[in-house]
Amino acid sequence: MATEKRRMSLQEFEAVLPLIKKISDQRREAAKAALVDGMSLATVAEAFGWSRQAVNDAIGQVWAARERYHESQRANAQASVLLPPGWEQVTLIAPSHMIERFRADIAKTSTEAPEPQPEPEPKTKRKKSPATQGAPGIKST
Repeated sequence: MATEKRRMSLQEFEAVLPLIKKISDQRREAAKAALVDGMSLATVAEAFGWSRQAVNDAIGQVWAARERYHESQRANAQASVLLPPGWEQVTLIAPSHMIERFRADIAKTSTEAPEPQPEPEPKTKRKKSPATQGAPGIKST
């Protein structure tokens, strides 16, 4: 089973470093070589005189900080937005002309009165007569 190679931009790497409590300069450089520069575990291990597992551990330390960073970003984004009932927050990536149309539609929708939703009709149960309750082969109508 092939796993996707973990990668980061330099900006993302630098953003997560303050979230790591203790990381040596060597571990930081080894993780950067693999995550940002795209070097293989074997190449980084050879360059630092480490095992591939030691390099993977350094990568894991930075990657865990990245996950915490992204989780906090998602939590902040969700906490800062109060949405009306029936609305959802999404990230949209589309051509600029389509986004302008979408924004216009949203503005129009948010100023219109909400469409009334039809109320479902209550279901009523027919009462069975005492004579037919539980009698096999007899259906009540």
